[in-house]
Amino acid sequence: MKKLLRNFLASAFFIAFGMSQAVAESGGIADRSVKGNQSFGVQVGVGSTDDLFGFSESLTGQDPVDLTFLFFFPNFQYNLSGLVGKSWYQGALFWQLEAGAATILNRDGEYLAGASPLLFQYKFLNPHRRWAPNILLGAGASYTDWEDVADRELGGRFQFLLHAGAGLEYFLDHGSYSINYRLFHVSNAGTDSPNVGVNAHVFSLGIQF
Repeated sequence: MKKLLRNFLASAFFIAFGMSQAVAESGGIADRSVKGNQSFGVQVGVGSTDDLFGFSESLTGQDPVDLTFLFFFPNFQYNLSGLVGKSWYQGALFWQLEAGAATILNRDGEYLAGASPLLFQYKFLNPHRRWAPNILLGAGASYTDWEDVADRELGGRFQFLLHAGAGLEYFLDHGSYSINYRLFHVSNAGTDSPNVGVNAHVFSLGIQF
């Protein structure tokens, strides 16, 4: 299975490289604000599980699992709305397709490989500045063996993903960099037992080409 994960990551890298070449001419903030603009990027960071509001402990009666993991998710962004609004909320709505992997660092390298085709990001764009805050919400699905180390929280290999986050993006003449936070939720939506779920805080750095 680890060989499968390595192949998955290698494929993601080559797809990422090919897509980045295809959109390499994407410009800075002025071009990104145009409806239909496309870009490829990647977020790399570290996540750590957290028992929010003591939910997991209240259901299992035991200490929640403590996991730290590496987060690697390439993405594709498409501007759905163009620039809207004229006040502080001025910005654009982007659809984001994300697919990648996470591997646990403080155990035996247990993996999660997933895709999130239902991600939406709103960027508070202003053509007169190079930086833009953003918020992100969305969902996806994954195949994982995290239940091997989180057997009180997760049941089954197939898990759904929920994302909620915010970040700050800085635009260059071509491309951009970002620093991001997201709340990352993994659970099986009742398709298996147990279904307590795992919540994690993920901090990542991103680049868009």
